[in-house]
Amino acid sequence: MANPVSSSEERTSLKFHTWCCILLTTVSSILMGYDIGIMSTAILFIHENLKLGVAKQEVVVGSLNLVAGFGAIFAGHFANRFGRRMTLGFAAAVFFVGAVVLAAAPNFALLMVGRILTGIGVGFAMMIAPLYSAEISPARIRGFLVSFTEIFIDVGLLLGYIVGFALQFFSPRFNWRLMLGIGALPSILLAYGAFFILPESPRWLVMRGRHEEAMSVLERTVCEGEDKKEILRKVDEIIEANEAELSSREDVKWGDLSYNKFRELLRSPSTRFLMKMYIVALGVNFFQQAAGIEATVYYSPIVFKLAGVRSRLGILGATMGVGFAKLVSVLVATFTLDKIGRKKLLLLSSCGIVLCLITVVATFIVLGINIDPTVVVNSHRVVPLAGAVVIATAICMYVAFFSMGWGPIVYVLSSEIFPPSHRSRALGWSMCVNRIVSGTVAVSFLSMTQTFTPAGAFSLFIGFTLLSILFVVFVVPETKGKTLEELGTMKSSSADEERA
Repeated sequence: MANPVSSSEERTSLKFHTWCCILLTTVSSILMGYDIGIMSTAILFIHENLKLGVAKQEVVVGSLNLVAGFGAIFAGHFANRFGRRMTLGFAAAVFFVGAVVLAAAPNFALLMVGRILTGIGVGFAMMIAPLYSAEISPARIRGFLVSFTEIFIDVGLLLGYIVGFALQFFSPRFNWRLMLGIGALPSILLAYGAFFILPESPRWLVMRGRHEEAMSVLERTVCEGEDKKEILRKVDEIIEANEAELSSREDVKWGDLSYNKFRELLRSPSTRFLMKMYIVALGVNFFQQAAGIEATVYYSPIVFKLAGVRSRLGILGATMGVGFAKLVSVLVATFTLDKIGRKKLLLLSSCGIVLCLITVVATFIVLGINIDPTVVVNSHRVVPLAGAVVIATAICMYVAFFSMGWGPIVYVLSSEIFPPSHRSRALGWSMCVNRIVSGTVAVSFLSMTQTFTPAGAFSLFIGFTLLSILFVVFVVPETKGKTLEELGTMKSSSADEERA
């Protein structure tokens, strides 16, 4: 059955104000991307200046993601209570303070205080960017607009690489402080936008019973060419979906819940639907990071050093190549996922990742590369140039395949499959899983390569990616072209199950 809004939307284009809202909100994801990109370079000079051991380096690199994971949970509840705008403003303020502390940190302890603060800011930003974008986007191009979250992560990543490359020529005593302090600049723009430009999400306003305000926001943000009658129909659809969810909700007093009533609750259609959606959202966020993407981009200078790239200029230049590959490739998904669909691109992405990582592992084994960079750089045995080229190319292709599918689509799926009142909290838990898995991989990557060798560590990523193929085939639903109201109601879910 055709989507009732599609015919209208196909004749219209987004208003300029809507574009500004989407772009400004998703700029928040630059915060995480910049941190990943700049830390891969800054950690080299932090280690040199503050004399950090391997364990402390891993904690500095990975701690932000672990803190961001728990920050995302709190952000989900915060966004439900105080709104999407206030959540974005809070993210900007906390990240700004954290970046300033990082830039001024005289020792490891204060460095960790800055990482905790920036981690909270990143957790809030990563939850709110896809959520707000999904709630303000038309169904037919929602995937395109929400995928801007990943685009700006990659923009931030590339900016981090470029800034790190440029500032490497300054003194190690303060160049890393400049690198980390520059991260405060985007947060100033975000704070201004949150309080003076962005309207509140119309779907959050409806949840709060503020229907007239929701109508006003839709008048400013819907597509060009839609008349007031069409806007009223959209508001009515949002209100009906919200009321339908409220009526289907189970009112539970957990203290009085018997075993039999608990079984009935688990068997209810609404509970089963929510459990299925949570499995989908948490699963795709787990597999996105279990593929090892952030370990690769965080430690790409070390990986390239192991592969035989010797000069610091060459290492950072190759690392910038990873950033370019990631940014260019995500555009493939941005312009195709609303046409091809989420599942097909995820499967293509997984298959490409597996092939690239197999190439990396095979090359490491053939060359007999050890984890200790001094063995490669200082020994008389020279790693062949061809081997270094193969590994660098395979790493870039791996990043490209990731960005074509798993990079942006996870944020799209997580933000669109839940009912209105669960959306922000569920997205918070999803981002929590995302960041915790990412942080765990980042914190343990160097130790894994020392214990299992580089080939063993990358083989582990291959195993998780193979499992992700099965998960996508048998668990993940296709969501392209459906409105949030269709996806968040039991009616559409039941229809999908009957067709399956």
